[in-house]
Amino acid sequence: MIVNLFRHTQAISILSILGLCIYLWMGVSFHEIAVNTSVKNPLFDALFNPIMPFQFLQRIVVTGLVFWQCVFFNKIMVAQKILPSNSFYPALFYLIVLSLSPKALYLSPELCALSFLLLAINKTLACYLSKEAYTSVFELSLYFSIAAILHPPLVVFIPLVWFGMSIFSLGEWRHWSLSLLGIVSPWLILISINSYLNFPEFNIANFYSFIFIAHENLQLTTLDSIELIGLALLTLVCINKLLTSISRENIKSRKSYVFILWFFPFSVLYILLNPSNLWLKLLVLTIPTTAVISNYFYYNKRTNWLNFIGILILAFLFINHIYNFN
Repeated sequence: MIVNLFRHTQAISILSILGLCIYLWMGVSFHEIAVNTSVKNPLFDALFNPIMPFQFLQRIVVTGLVFWQCVFFNKIMVAQKILPSNSFYPALFYLIVLSLSPKALYLSPELCALSFLLLAINKTLACYLSKEAYTSVFELSLYFSIAAILHPPLVVFIPLVWFGMSIFSLGEWRHWSLSLLGIVSPWLILISINSYLNFPEFNIANFYSFIFIAHENLQLTTLDSIELIGLALLTLVCINKLLTSISRENIKSRKSYVFILWFFPFSVLYILLNPSNLWLKLLVLTIPTTAVISNYFYYNKRTNWLNFIGILILAFLFINHIYNFN
């Protein structure tokens, strides 16, 4: 059922993802909350505030963005040979994990910044044995920096630029120089806009005010707790399976998984610093969680067991969204 449908890319699996994406992000669960008020996001506000009064337009934009992220993450996993064939598991589980809670289904800085993290990951993985690594290093650094501008707490992920360079053996001084240039360039542009065009909202201090904001109280329903515990257990099982089998992967796949797994410890630091609500914090975990679950589903041969897990995940997803809708 689920295993056979998404193991290999086909029209019906793509349409299924699109339909589920529209149902969740444009349908029953889209929240009327326009912005994340916990953290100041000057660039996000400047870009998206004009469409915030138009709820239907918001829904179209956010649904298109989420569907693009699902397809693009699937492309990363397949094109960079992290999964060996054209599977559509990454797109499916990316959508499921991203949509886990209705409390995070709206156009937010966290969601938009994920797009640039995905672009950065794609460029980082493409650096392996690349003859144009200099350009890629600059671009991946730029993407990490833009993600941090769109959502300032993501600044803690910038060291992944150098972790990725180390993993993929990019140690020349020119690589390091270009990475620094890529990181500082967007900030220099903001400083210039603030200084010469008199846009005080782009003052750098505004981007880091989140450090002084009190964190929201953790409020979980019973259904929320069950979902989080279940997903955490599944992720741990998948990570254990991956670590025991990673030595059998080719060199690029091993390096790629090592890089993606580094997102987990950096995400812990990000969650501790970010004062937003829990579900928005957890959006960043969509990337590494999806990668390890997709690996588990692709290589596990127990079809009935995988179908059971898949149906259970989808059941909790729908129950949670329908319950919150009512």
